[in-house]
Amino acid sequence: MKQKVSIVLILLGLAALLFALKSGFFKSSDDGYVNQKLPEVVDYNFHIKPILSDNCYTCHGPDANKRKAGLRLDLEQAALSELPENPGKYAVVAGRPGNSLLYRHVISDDPKLLMPPPDSQLALNSYEKKLLKKWIEQGAKFEKHWA
Repeated sequence: MKQKVSIVLILLGLAALLFALKSGFFKSSDDGYVNQKLPEVVDYNFHIKPILSDNCYTCHGPDANKRKAGLRLDLEQAALSELPENPGKYAVVAGRPGNSLLYRHVISDDPKLLMPPPDSQLALNSYEKKLLKKWIEQGAKFEKHWA
């Protein structure tokens, strides 16, 4: 009798564990940066350029053969200019992240609009997205490299 009770208790425990796993009880946030504090002033060379070079320059950088949408994000003039393939639109509008297609595409929930595209195997975390937004809000200042 004790053996049957033990087996039932073990099965109930396993069922409860499976339910907890399935319902996400043990999941933690995948984004460890979600609560990281933003700097007072976002620095282009220290904060923004690494994000762009790691995630955007492959398609929107110096290599003309790989460039998509005619957009260069590695040059200030090109990033702030009207998009050649989308007249009246701008990748970066200083002081206005809501009007900056760069920011709008980075935060998009639509896989067709999301940048970097899902098939690139690249993604920005929430902290990087917040840095881009704050940088644009602060005027999207580009800086020359110190060297």
